[in-house]
Amino acid sequence: GLLECRRCRYLRTGRAWCQLVQVLLAMLILICSSVSCGSAGGYTGLPSLGGIYYYHFGGAYSGFSGADGERAQQLDQRFRQLKLPVARAAMAAGGCLLVFSCLLLSVGVLRLPWHCPPWLLLECVLDLVIAIGMVPALYYFFHSLLGVYNSSVCKEREQLYQSKGYQGFRCSLHGAEIAAGLWGCITVLAYLLSAGLAVRGYRTLHELKQKPVQL
Repeated sequence: GLLECRRCRYLRTGRAWCQLVQVLLAMLILICSSVSCGSAGGYTGLPSLGGIYYYHFGGAYSGFSGADGERAQQLDQRFRQLKLPVARAAMAAGGCLLVFSCLLLSVGVLRLPWHCPPWLLLECVLDLVIAIGMVPALYYFFHSLLGVYNSSVCKEREQLYQSKGYQGFRCSLHGAEIAAGLWGCITVLAYLLSAGLAVRGYRTLHELKQKPVQL
């Protein structure tokens, strides 16, 4: 089949599967972060309908008018501005991980490690750097988000919504943000495993290079 091709045989190895998992995890982090960044929230004035309505997941909810509606709109905009830097940083991290994983996968398919075994040691170092760097990145992600949710803007926004009977605007992490953090934790494990597989691959290639008769 397709995987019997000389170059595509790499896709049958454990390192290739691990890198494919890394690609998937990076995509999930990127998607979950974009959900957090894209949830603009806020009120949109519709003069033609005679009021101000809130759009949440495609549904329109009334209940605000006049000064309350304007205040709700301001709070939503300020809340989104507080979350935006954190969400963009998470999206940038997910995008970088996606590009890096695809690059490593392409390098393996092109058989660069076979022609230059020391590349595997470099790959191991890079995997370890990413795995270790993800730990403070995850701490910053959750610490920053919790700071946003503990802010006076979020608290006032929550109280304003609750005064109108809306209960879905609590100052707490939502599902996409928690999922992004969980995918990040799994990514740390994936890169640690990839580093171990890179070292094992280097040892295997070194032994094969020392015994060319057995190739």
